[in-house]
Amino acid sequence: MHIRKTTGLSPHYSTINREERNYAALLFAALCLPENAQRFLTACGYHQKINDEFGVYFEYAYLRDLWHTLADEDIKKSIIRNHLEIKNINAILNLPLKEINQLFGVSGQASAKCLQYPGKWSISKYHHHFLDNDDFLAICKFKWAFNIKPDIVIHLDKNHAICLEAKYESSEGYYPASMQDKKIFTARGLVKHSTGQIELQDYMMQVLLGIQTDFLFLVPNPKNHCNYKVITWAEAFNCLDTQHMPAFAKTMIEMISKIGL
Repeated sequence: MHIRKTTGLSPHYSTINREERNYAALLFAALCLPENAQRFLTACGYHQKINDEFGVYFEYAYLRDLWHTLADEDIKKSIIRNHLEIKNINAILNLPLKEINQLFGVSGQASAKCLQYPGKWSISKYHHHFLDNDDFLAICKFKWAFNIKPDIVIHLDKNHAICLEAKYESSEGYYPASMQDKKIFTARGLVKHSTGQIELQDYMMQVLLGIQTDFLFLVPNPKNHCNYKVITWAEAFNCLDTQHMPAFAKTMIEMISKIGL
């Protein structure tokens, strides 16, 4: 006997959905209509008109995808040299490629042909090679920046953006996230050196990518996120035209808009 039969419950998933990424995806879909995007910007206090450089992106992974367009190993080295401020970085980058990859603890087989993606560097491996805590923390932050994906990023143009972090019940996330990595931080006396989502997004967007960025929490209740600029789900969806969205989407929009009221 399957679970729905046991419980006597078989609701449409749209009526019980608690996955915040699904709600973020609905907002993304609505914002893909230019009229809605303009309404949303106005509601958030932005008065720029949409131009040819405007774009809305779900689970934004600019650093990851930019890295994978690079074929020039010297450019990859320049990225690391210019932005990873650790001791002996020049000497490290003069090593053979395989040794560099091994030093930073890439997951899987270390390549001798290319400098591998920093998001694949493994804390459990490289923490043995970098005993200085300042260097270790800098490498962690650099690695995390290549992995973090803001829920929605609105590019006003190539050099200006808004990061939207969608929340249903969860609070701001912090890194390290895995128990294994947290144990390493504890062993190194770095329990109080976690990095919040917004701090990391700020580092990725403004420091590494050079994009002037505002950060906005999308939440059911603004009282739970008073440290940041917020917009509620109700405010976000109420300013948009959703009349042509399918029934399940309208149900979810109605549900998320009522939470926290």
